[in-house]
Amino acid sequence: MKKPVYKHPDFIVDKNYHRTDKKRFWLELTINKDRTENIIVIMKNPSRATLEVSDKTVFNVCNYIFKNKNDREELKNVGKIIILNLIPFYETYSKELFALKEEIIDPANLNVIKNYSSKNSRVIIAWGNHPSKLFKEYEMLKKEVFQILKENNNDVYYVGSLSGVGNPKHAQVWGYENKLFKLTIK
Repeated sequence: MKKPVYKHPDFIVDKNYHRTDKKRFWLELTINKDRTENIIVIMKNPSRATLEVSDKTVFNVCNYIFKNKNDREELKNVGKIIILNLIPFYETYSKELFALKEEIIDPANLNVIKNYSSKNSRVIIAWGNHPSKLFKEYEMLKKEVFQILKENNNDVYYVGSLSGVGNPKHAQVWGYENKLFKLTIK
């Protein structure tokens, strides 16, 4: 079955990204040029979103932040949404990431996370549970990212709930009514 094509929501006024043929390191989506704050959303890995098209997850993130910007203090002044990922490789089906096992811990991607999180205080984690057969590597990545966020003294949030193993709800399944919770990094 062919996946539906998502367009970026109409309220996106500017888009920028850095990508290669196989990876997307960051995607910036401006929702209001008059608002001064950026918010980072760290997800699992990019699916298909580019400057021309969105995907279900990016579409959902943008709509969640935009629709809740007046009701949640943490989102009131957001002008730009910065999408980052634990794993930078484009792959719509995360179970296929197993083929990249040795490469998923990408030092260049970790530097991107470090750079962005050092310049922006608020971060929503939204990566969901580990991809099939990559539990150990995923845990290592999470540990590295949490260390970066701790060192940068970021305010870290998650939407809705944490899974039984402590992972944040994947952004693809956020509901607009889901609450935003602050997470204390140990």
